[in-house]
Amino acid sequence: MLTQPQLTHFNVFGFVPLRGLLSQDEIKIFNEEIQLKLESTQRYSGPQEEVKYCSWSNLGAQTPRLASLIEDERFLSIAEQILGENCIGRSCNSDSYINNTACHPDCRDFNVRMIKFPIYLQSLHGESGALRFITGSHRPPLHYDVDYIDRSNIKEYPTYICETEPGDAFLFDTHMWHASWGGSLDRRMTSIIYIDDARNPEEEAALHNEADITNQTRVGMGKNTFGNPTSEYPPEWLANPDNSPKRQRWIDWLHKYNYIDIFQEA
Repeated sequence: MLTQPQLTHFNVFGFVPLRGLLSQDEIKIFNEEIQLKLESTQRYSGPQEEVKYCSWSNLGAQTPRLASLIEDERFLSIAEQILGENCIGRSCNSDSYINNTACHPDCRDFNVRMIKFPIYLQSLHGESGALRFITGSHRPPLHYDVDYIDRSNIKEYPTYICETEPGDAFLFDTHMWHASWGGSLDRRMTSIIYIDDARNPEEEAALHNEADITNQTRVGMGKNTFGNPTSEYPPEWLANPDNSPKRQRWIDWLHKYNYIDIFQEA
């Protein structure tokens, strides 16, 4: 769990570094699993004229160690500390980025409470694609003020640069504006997202809307990555073979908000 200084840092600035959280042996296995998964994407098996951004779910049988992260106490205990014990493990995905990423928040609705743990598998700094946060933009009024600036060059603004080494992780509030600058054609990141359950009708409506937005985004990413993608929640994960009450509660929640079968409906 976070220490009190770390929790204060998160509340004030919207993020906190988690240095050396993962071992080098774990990073090696994660890279092997990501490489195996990446080789089934359109980047390897499709047209090679354009290097594409790729993104996929880690919850399938090809990536067992990555899949375990969403229930790993190193992340889950922090999520429950911040969001409460009723929070939901919404996703555990990996991405292979290219070049810059646009400045954006992952969530715009303050009736949704959601956090994200990005884990980069390479050494990154400000000119090689490290994540940059506009600190404090996880809360109004700064969150809304950022809408009125030209965000085409994140380097022009005062940001925290998340320089990272393999084994580090970060935690941030998904309302935070963030981007990256520079970087290779295979900048690898794994991310774990937790979201709080609704506590009133306004939050429930917001969660349904957030699910619709997320599903539209994930369908686009899935088609860009695989052409004919399948569900982010594979049958073997949904089967809950260990009969985990927590995972089953998450599965029921994901069904309620219609996350499960989006590619069948697209």
